[in-house]
Amino acid sequence: MNEVNLPGGPPAEKVWIVGGPGCGKSTLAELLAEPGAPPVRLDALFWGPGWTPVPEDEFLAEIKKALETQRWVVDGQFPAAVAAYAHTADCVVWVDPPLRVAWPRLLRRTLRRWVRREELWGGTRETLWTVVGPRSILWYALKVRAEQRQANLELFARLSETGVRLIRFRGGDVRNLVGRIAR
Repeated sequence: MNEVNLPGGPPAEKVWIVGGPGCGKSTLAELLAEPGAPPVRLDALFWGPGWTPVPEDEFLAEIKKALETQRWVVDGQFPAAVAAYAHTADCVVWVDPPLRVAWPRLLRRTLRRWVRREELWGGTRETLWTVVGPRSILWYALKVRAEQRQANLELFARLSETGVRLIRFRGGDVRNLVGRIAR
């Protein structure tokens, strides 16, 4: 594990989790969320029917409303949201497992959603086209990996002097991280 601003001090009440597709953001968010207070899932706020993004001002307004509570966990990497609100967190966690861990995990999750016809955000479901076509999350994850990693390096550099606790987790199982973010 590579940590910046080593843990210590008060428990984190506001946690923002970033990382690429299949890295474990949602799993960690579920583990950190309080009973009765589900994590703020940026995918759920961003995507409308048919994988159509909601207007950015509406997206950011919904995030702002979700962050009005005293304690929250945010799961997501959308640039506009990170730029607008990540600095309001007590702790930002970058889940960054190796591609050999993240991509197979993403493949299994995508295939499971397609086979089971699981309903996703905005009532959308995976189709064969969204599994293997040009808009596939599988291809997207490969395409944006370097860009997202660079964005997270820049995010950590921007936040390094603010007092926000920064954790970059390179391991594969986010359950190993839960105890390090005392809530």
